[in-house]
Amino acid sequence: MSRRTTPARVPGYVVALVLAAIGVLATVPAAGASAPGVDDPPAVTVLVGAPGLAWSDIDERTTPELWTLATDGAVGSMTVRGVRSRSCGADGWLTLSAGRRAADADEAACTEPEPVVDDTVPNWDRFVAAAEADSYGAVPGTLGQRLTDAGVCVTTVGPGAAIAGADEDGRVEHRLDGASAEPPCDVELVDVGTLPADGPARTAALQRLDALVGSLVRGSDRDRTRLVVAGVGDGASTVAPRAVVVSDPSGAGVLTSPSTRQDGLVQLQDLSASLLVDHGSGDVGLTGRPVVAIPDEGSGEDRIAARQGFERRAMTMRALAPQVTTWLSVLFVAWAVLVAGLRWKGRPAPRALAVLGVAVAVVPVATFLADLVPWWRVDAAGPAFVVVLAAVTAATTLVALAAARTVALGALRTVAVVTLLVLGGDVLTGSTLQLASVFGQNPTVGGRFYGLGNTSFALYGLATLVVVEWVGSSRRLGRRWSVGLGALVLLAALALEAHPSLGADFGGPPGLLLGGAVVLAAVAGVRLTPWRLAVAVLAAGGLTLAVAVFDWLRPPEARTHLGAFVQTALDGGAADVVSRKLAQNLQNLGSPPLVAIALATAVLVVVLRRTGWRPGPHGGVVVRAAVVMSAVGFAVNDSGLVIPAYTALVLLPLLLVSDEGESTTTAVSVERLAA
Repeated sequence: MSRRTTPARVPGYVVALVLAAIGVLATVPAAGASAPGVDDPPAVTVLVGAPGLAWSDIDERTTPELWTLATDGAVGSMTVRGVRSRSCGADGWLTLSAGRRAADADEAACTEPEPVVDDTVPNWDRFVAAAEADSYGAVPGTLGQRLTDAGVCVTTVGPGAAIAGADEDGRVEHRLDGASAEPPCDVELVDVGTLPADGPARTAALQRLDALVGSLVRGSDRDRTRLVVAGVGDGASTVAPRAVVVSDPSGAGVLTSPSTRQDGLVQLQDLSASLLVDHGSGDVGLTGRPVVAIPDEGSGEDRIAARQGFERRAMTMRALAPQVTTWLSVLFVAWAVLVAGLRWKGRPAPRALAVLGVAVAVVPVATFLADLVPWWRVDAAGPAFVVVLAAVTAATTLVALAAARTVALGALRTVAVVTLLVLGGDVLTGSTLQLASVFGQNPTVGGRFYGLGNTSFALYGLATLVVVEWVGSSRRLGRRWSVGLGALVLLAALALEAHPSLGADFGGPPGLLLGGAVVLAAVAGVRLTPWRLAVAVLAAGGLTLAVAVFDWLRPPEARTHLGAFVQTALDGGAADVVSRKLAQNLQNLGSPPLVAIALATAVLVVVLRRTGWRPGPHGGVVVRAAVVMSAVGFAVNDSGLVIPAYTALVLLPLLLVSDEGESTTTAVSVERLAA
């Protein structure tokens, strides 16, 4: 008589772990939200804006006054991205005015501000209409209006400064012909003009800026005046992080902001928030957060060198990232087509093809590992990065191939562990490896500055599923304990990813939780009924909502984009955000590298199925969970094919090289790899 098998139940302590994880998300404080700042607000703030100003422009010979100001003051790099990739002169001043991303409606040309006519900024109606159409919630004139409403007088010098200091009707009350070290108002905004792209004209403009800075420093009362010099836009210059220097009695240091949570990096709209907070107007409703200065005991020269190195790193990544992603997609497509062709003919894949596949799969995590080496400190930063990336990729590939010879799914599991250690460790230590990296955060785009982005989530999520399956399927401790440990790994990974001050990923947790549920159900022997699936989906949605609400309950200055979205929804702006995300998702569907990876994956999967290949029991669980995670990630994020494409790019080569279910006639032979 056959014996009926009862599916194993998930241990009760797993439920307790879920509740504990949610508790952790609610109670861990916001990292970086309480960075030290200036104790006493200034009586007077003079902000000098020079669109195009970069740290590579500042040296002892060309700009001695700026150099001295930087060595004695607080310094930072600044993201000036408005609506488009290049922030023109008018765009930068509009962003400062609105405290949110804004830009002129004219996309064909990089427009410059025009002189004020009859105390009114020209083209103001066009600026307002463009802000309404861009759906970033920008209201030009916010800075000037709120300062005026608070009884703060604002003086402007130059057409760009007039845009920043105008009220919501575009009117400017106080204007001067030249910058004043002792301005008649509490706030003085000075436009020195957009720097020319290069050549002698740029040098001459920098020297004029330097002379102005020198006169302001010598003529001001240092105990009551804060002088800010900033590149408020790109203008005609190469897109890059811009320079910002703050001089005040608090002394030397490094600038940061709760909006970036990165030492040495702020956003242009953070300057708007700082002006409002320093002069008693508050910063509620802005995407920027007040700039704070972290005291630094090092030398001013070292701080400047660090900013110049960061600029070089960001510009190198901006130039190389498209090339790396393009070549990676080409290599993956070549590998997939060759593997599909050989399997269709019933021939085994050669050793070189297996090595190529593993190398392609480890490149994404290798790009983060490469940033452990400070390649940006050399002048030839681009070639240096390529050399370091090649070396790291080769070393990781050899380790993965060695693991494939000895352990089932050895390559996949090895790369998964490395990925979790690299990305998890990076998130815990401030996301410095991902900042200005190929697959991480781009500081010139300013989409995010910390946590896990879409590509990082694809790598991190897949690695989590692999490790959870590995731990949960082990029987050394017995099924209940193995499943419990697997659940603990999943919950820890979820907590790290979802916490607003760590991973800060709004769209990733639902996919990872549902994918993880597929793994845990499989290793526990639990059948996924429609009712259990519904509960899992509700849990994923509830987790996401809980994290966002927990973030929103914190003070406004401590919130991340998760809590900001809740506030936006309460203010009635959720539809604009969702429509912008949907449009971006649809736009990303047309990315040639991603489309190529997706098509190559589809072809290879079809061939594998028709030639009788099936993954083994462990690999099959990972594949099913990865499909669920990718599908949900695609549906709830704005990344287009990023998540499914990079999940497949890593999973398929590593699975095929060491899957325990490979047949002897089509598998990549372990013996051949060892030969």
